[in-house]
Amino acid sequence: MNARADLNALEAGGLIEIAALQPELEYLFRHALVQEAAYSSLLKQDRRTLHRAAAETILALHPGRESELASVVAMHYEQAGDAQHAADYLVLAGEHALERFANREAFAFFTRATASAADAQVATRLQAGIGAARAGWGFAATATLIDPLELAVAGDGPAPSELVAQGYFWLAFMRRIRGETPESSAELRRALERVAQAGEDVSNSTATVVPRALMGAFTAFSGQLREGARLMHGALGVIEAKGDAVSAAMIANFLSGAYARLGDFASAEEIIEHSKRYAEKGDAIAVVDLDIAVAGYSLEHGDVTQARESAQQCSVRAEELGAYACVLASNVITGAASLASDDAITAKGALERGSELSRVIDFAPLKTLTFAFLGSARAQLGDMPGGIAGWNEALANARSMHDRYGEAQTLWGRGRSSAREQDADPSAALQDLDRAVELFEAMEAQPALARSLADRANVLRRLGRESDAADDDYRSNAIGRQLGLLDFVGN
Repeated sequence: MNARADLNALEAGGLIEIAALQPELEYLFRHALVQEAAYSSLLKQDRRTLHRAAAETILALHPGRESELASVVAMHYEQAGDAQHAADYLVLAGEHALERFANREAFAFFTRATASAADAQVATRLQAGIGAARAGWGFAATATLIDPLELAVAGDGPAPSELVAQGYFWLAFMRRIRGETPESSAELRRALERVAQAGEDVSNSTATVVPRALMGAFTAFSGQLREGARLMHGALGVIEAKGDAVSAAMIANFLSGAYARLGDFASAEEIIEHSKRYAEKGDAIAVVDLDIAVAGYSLEHGDVTQARESAQQCSVRAEELGAYACVLASNVITGAASLASDDAITAKGALERGSELSRVIDFAPLKTLTFAFLGSARAQLGDMPGGIAGWNEALANARSMHDRYGEAQTLWGRGRSSAREQDADPSAALQDLDRAVELFEAMEAQPALARSLADRANVLRRLGRESDAADDDYRSNAIGRQLGLLDFVGN
């Protein structure tokens, strides 16, 4: 009997059925138990031989579709016991999933590739480690990403220099976002040194543009607003040209946030409008990134009601998508907007969820702001010991990684909240506000400077320093009117 006759006999016997006629004939077992029985009847060696034949046949019959079929080919090579070939196709499957914005699926493929690749497959291990970082940094603990990538970059074998540089870029970024500094971390120093050794041609290549842009985002988040904005702005066009809509939307979100913190609302609005194109081309997470940008802009501009509503809606959608870095960012904005509206109860709920996530998602600047704002929410609800614990943790985080913005926000919140206590020590509150004002001014964080000056004026007035309070009120209102801050309209 030939293959056609065999298939006809199996179909007539009710064991298989036609699944598709186009683009080619496909059959399925009528029941999973029949398939399992048939498979179990084969000797292990025969199974492996058939799986290898299946992989090779798929590749031979479908030239040019390797990426599309890589996951199936990889599965057959895995079952054939050919881990090295499986690893190569798992990397290809991961890249294909990233192109479709299926980050969790991609992460799973890259993780399997890392487990399958032999030590001698240095390039494959690098591709898998870099791919896992690209796909998973927004929802996976960085330790699960850093360790395999460290082993890959240390591999003893040939690998393209650009790939090695890309690996060190991602290592540097992930170590930075979890709060490491060159002074405190030999591993971070080594990664930065290797990036520098790679040379300008490699370091400025399109392959390294996303981690470079993310390093710019971290730079802005920790207080170097103009430098971070410059780095992100320079990378955004390259990312857009690559057609990476999700990364473009994410970087645009961070960039608009940096501009808004500077009080450059025209640039922030321009980036938000520009990023709508990325969201249209991207997936649901790209849309969430855009919504976070709008919420952050509203917060800095003084529309706290809009900021809170947008951020809360964003948090719900991000939770549904499993985009936990987006959930964390949304809850930070919700907390800040609620505190600005004197709604400490809403702030506390959002920030407690943020606190849970910050123990898993390593984005140190957001972790600092989460505990800073949570401290203020607890203090406003009468839990001063809880407030102090939150502020202390936030300050420790901020100072350990030189996060001036996080330190300033923490001191501002502590000074503002402490001044409201019935038995408040205005001098202690003033000390916090003095330092916060100094930091905001040095960073050119104009909206925060205007608002912290207003809070300092209130404390100065309580201390009987009317002239100094009047000076702060004048500066605060002048900045607020110049920037068009909505909470200063009519002042």
